[in-house]
Amino acid sequence: MSAISDTIERFILELMGDDKNVEIQRNELAEYFSCAPSQINYVLATRFNMNRGYMIESKRGGGGYIRITRITMDPKESIMHIVNSIGKTL
Repeated sequence: MSAISDTIERFILELMGDDKNVEIQRNELAEYFSCAPSQINYVLATRFNMNRGYMIESKRGGGGYIRITRITMDPKESIMHIVNSIGKTL
C-alpha cells in the first residue's frame, strides 16, 4: 500500500467523521497533499467504492465537487449486490 494513498484515505475518513457524506474538491485535496489529482482519483476508486460501502458522485467544472457517501445495506441487499456483480459467468 502506498503511504500517500493511506494518508489521503485517513484524511477523507476524518473529514467524514460520523456523518454520512462529505464533499471534497479534487484539485484542492491534491494541492494539500502535493500530489497529482490522479492520485486522488486512485484513492477514490480503490478505497471508496461500492464494495467497501461508499458511493461517489461528482460534478465537474468550476464549482465542481466530489461527494462521498457512506451507504448501508441490509444483508439481503448485500447478497444481491454480490450476486449481481459476479455477472453471467464465473
